[in-house]
Amino acid sequence: MDRQELLRALQREILRHQFDTFVDEPPSMAQGGRGIVCPGCIACKKKIFTMPQFMEHIAYDVLPKIIQQ
Repeated sequence: MDRQELLRALQREILRHQFDTFVDEPPSMAQGGRGIVCPGCIACKKKIFTMPQFMEHIAYDVLPKIIQQ
């Protein structure tokens, strides 16, 4: 894999991860269930509460997996 392909792969994977909210243990209360809305990475369903924690998630969880592939 050359540098350009690696860069494109890294960019695609990083853009897939977003700091947003997701429903943990669906369905949500709005749908009649007991699930709760949590902040975090919607691609990984990992609970994250601050932007620095999200950046650490990208640096320590996401990027190493991409480079190993």
